[in-house]
Amino acid sequence: MGTAYGVAKVLHVLSVIVWVGGITGLAIVTWRVARERDRAALGVILRHSTMFGQRMVGPASGVVLLSGLAMVGMAHIGFATLWVLFGYAGIALHGFIGGMFLSKHVAELRQLAVEQAGDDAALLGAARRLWITQVVYLLILALVVGAMVLKPTW
Repeated sequence: MGTAYGVAKVLHVLSVIVWVGGITGLAIVTWRVARERDRAALGVILRHSTMFGQRMVGPASGVVLLSGLAMVGMAHIGFATLWVLFGYAGIALHGFIGGMFLSKHVAELRQLAVEQAGDDAALLGAARRLWITQVVYLLILALVVGAMVLKPTW
C-alpha cells in the first residue's frame, strides 16, 4: 500500500482542492461583482468561470473519482463501504447539479451581463439563483469531504 497509494492520495487531495476551492472562490467573486452590477466585469468572470469549469473542475473531479477508486482497491476497503458510497453520491450529484443547474444559471447570468442596458432586477435575480445553487452544491461537497475525512461506517 506504500508508494502507489500515497501518490493516489496526493492526487486525490490536490484535485479536491482545485475542484472545491476553485468553485468556492469563483462563486464568491461572481456574487460580489453581480451585486455591484458591473456587467462588463461579470461577463468576463463568467466566461472564465465556464472555462475553469470545463478545463479544471471537470478533469479534477475525474481525477478525484479515479484516484479514489484506486485507493479503495489498493487498500481493500470495499466499494460498498458507507463513506465510499458518499463519494459516489458526490460525483453523481456534481454531474447532475453542474449539468442541469449550474451551467444553465451561469449561461442565463452571462446573457444578462452582456446586455449593457439590461434590467438590474433580472440580473440580480439570476445572480441570486446561481448563488443559491452554488451554495447548495458546495454544501453537498462539504458533506462528502466530511464523510471522506470521518469515514463513518454502517
